[in-house]
Amino acid sequence: MKRSEIPRTTARRGAVTVEFALVVPIILLLFFAALELASMNFARHTIGFAAYEGARKVAIPGGTALNATNEAMRQMGLVGLGTGAQISVTQTNTEATVRVQLPSSGFSWSPLGYFAGYSISETCTLRKE
Repeated sequence: MKRSEIPRTTARRGAVTVEFALVVPIILLLFFAALELASMNFARHTIGFAAYEGARKVAIPGGTALNATNEAMRQMGLVGLGTGAQISVTQTNTEATVRVQLPSSGFSWSPLGYFAGYSISETCTLRKE
């Protein structure tokens, strides 16, 4: 049978499988990267809010560094973050600063480890009352 006599569908048999095998790993890589970026962005906004709430607790009269640390951890715990977080509180007579740092193990869940060894941090400074 000559090539011109072979039906067109038989000549392309297996092409879809090969194309699928070439494209799917790239699509999965992009999909997991997008999820990981969204997870990091969510964590960054959450620790920013936790730093703000912690700074509010220490900026009020009678507020202590322990109050600020507990509030920051509570805010992160509400959304399942906080594992391995480091919180530092600095006070002067006029300002209160809270810095929250979270390693990638606290927000990364992708098996590909896009952000392995990376940490995010946010700082909030408020004037004391």
